[in-house]
Amino acid sequence: MIRNKLYTMLCIFLPLGGVGGVLSSCMAESLKDRLVKQEEDMERFIETLKANTEQPVDTVHYFNGVYRVVYESGSGEPAAAGDMLEFYYWAINFNTKAVYDSSGTTVPERNRLGAGAYIPGLERGLTGMQGGEHALILLTGKEAYGNTGVGILPAYTPVMFEIFMLSITK
Repeated sequence: MIRNKLYTMLCIFLPLGGVGGVLSSCMAESLKDRLVKQEEDMERFIETLKANTEQPVDTVHYFNGVYRVVYESGSGEPAAAGDMLEFYYWAINFNTKAVYDSSGTTVPERNRLGAGAYIPGLERGLTGMQGGEHALILLTGKEAYGNTGVGILPAYTPVMFEIFMLSITK
């Protein structure tokens, strides 16, 4: 605790001249702390989902910064790189819980897994899903859009995708 406060004070008060390496180290540490906090927030959120008896959680998978909370298991072969996926999705800002993109329920998203159509964190979250599965995929800001952000999302914003997997074609 004291070490963290001292480190923060050094990052704030160090003179900028000739300490570019120290400054970038401070920024990296700040980002690391932010990402750790995002994971902690996601874990607390998942615990509240598990406690919800109206929509029980079946399983939770974790893939280094990517969580997949399964509400309803699917069946068949799990999705793998090269498979054609067809699903409905809602993309949600984790912090505000506001939908920022969606396929709606009329025209499903259809693309090949592993072909670069999805952000890397979503690719990892979709991998292993089965046809008929309903899941919530949560991504830390690093696993979502990283340092670029997108549209109304600033850089390193954590997001989640509600996914209804319709089909997987091998």
